[in-house]
Amino acid sequence: MAFFSDKLSQKLMAKHSSIEKLFEEFFFMTKNYDFASSTPWQPPADVYETGKDIIIKMAVSGLKPEDISVVFSDHILTVSGKRSDDSTHQKVCFYQVEIRYGYFERKIKIPKHIDANNIHATYENGFILITVPKADKAFNSTISIKITY
Repeated sequence: MAFFSDKLSQKLMAKHSSIEKLFEEFFFMTKNYDFASSTPWQPPADVYETGKDIIIKMAVSGLKPEDISVVFSDHILTVSGKRSDDSTHQKVCFYQVEIRYGYFERKIKIPKHIDANNIHATYENGFILITVPKADKAFNSTISIKITY
């Protein structure tokens, strides 16, 4: 019976240690964050359909429309760009890091036939809104979409 209690004790100690580590990382910011990651980040997006269109709304605050590229090719809508940190302050110690900088890319598969020549993209208040009109036949080319604001 002592064998089982030793195993249980070891499991509880390991669990306790992992919980302590989690609290330490959260409250004392001891976790190492990779601020210069080369992996693109993905902005959050809503994708929904109306009677005539497929709508993509993506949160990309802190950018100018010319910093964003929207391309449609082979049923994939790709939104990409780069957000730079223009802060002039010297960063000595981070207490919280939630804003992503650097290159971003989001690919969204459009499962319906669309009228790619009439895709419309607008940028306002930190959101890009892309309206993709539905069509009866497939579009098999690549097109770059101009963003208006």
